[in-house]
Amino acid sequence: MKEGLDFDPYIAVSLLTMYSKCGSSEDFIKVCSNVMEWDQVSFNSIISGFSHLGSCWEVLQKFSDMRRACLDMDVFTLASVLRAVGITTALQEGRQTHALILKIGLVFNLCIQNGLVSMYAKCGEINDSKNVFLSIVYPDFVSWNSLISGCAQHGDGNEAIELFEKMMESTVEPDHTTYLAVISACSRAGHVERGLQFFHQIKGRGSQISAVTEHYASVVDLLGRAGHLDDAESFVKSMLVKPGVSVYRALLSACQVHGNVGMAKRAAKSLFELCPNDSGTHILLSNVFAADGSWQHAHLIRKEMMHKRVRKEPGWSWIDSPFA
Repeated sequence: MKEGLDFDPYIAVSLLTMYSKCGSSEDFIKVCSNVMEWDQVSFNSIISGFSHLGSCWEVLQKFSDMRRACLDMDVFTLASVLRAVGITTALQEGRQTHALILKIGLVFNLCIQNGLVSMYAKCGEINDSKNVFLSIVYPDFVSWNSLISGCAQHGDGNEAIELFEKMMESTVEPDHTTYLAVISACSRAGHVERGLQFFHQIKGRGSQISAVTEHYASVVDLLGRAGHLDDAESFVKSMLVKPGVSVYRALLSACQVHGNVGMAKRAAKSLFELCPNDSGTHILLSNVFAADGSWQHAHLIRKEMMHKRVRKEPGWSWIDSPFA
């Protein structure tokens, strides 16, 4: 900036990439305002940057601007757009993007196909996701993971398990995400033994894959959902890695569902040691007390939140209006 090079198109694009990957949205937006030459490269950098930053509606807006400018789109453009559509579950925009992909002849590009599988799966359109998956000649681990995760997230745990078994029969090796998705599928479908078998498979694969905190949290959720709270707590105590926030939160959530106040207090204590000002822990514990009829304890937790100035982030959602 001191040398006045921030207006140079090549420097600007490099800065956009750097700030987006570093998660600095404020600096990213400042550099956006310095872009003087709006070509395919600059649009791709901005669209990809907003995608990395999670600003998905901005991705769709810039993509619309790019189309109005009659600029060519490539794999990088469309991959970022499909990712944004999946996060926002903007199915109408996703179908329009798919039609555009067909029109410009990129439908057999593996990166695009994986993006379509993931997009449709995240939007809950599992049949469309399967259809794209079946059109892939040589699916890779991203292809399999996208479809397995989609089935797991949308309540079709048995289908997710079947897909995992087919993946194991193929030449594609599962990774951390694959096992996370299939254990989650078992949790939602109530297949406790199968979920534990898949977890032990990770440990049996030697140095190829090692279980991380998220896998342990999934097993705690698996046991907790099924009501095996004592087994879940014992599992946490036997972990080979230090339990993280996700592990104790899964245990606390299970305690809320099944009304185990004593275990909830122990899980919350561990969470408070890791994240003293986490609003979710305060609210979960307060809800456990309230469900048990311990209104005084629930009130004390809420009062402690006010004293520590801990605030719950408000939720938000949107709907597609036919009158818009």
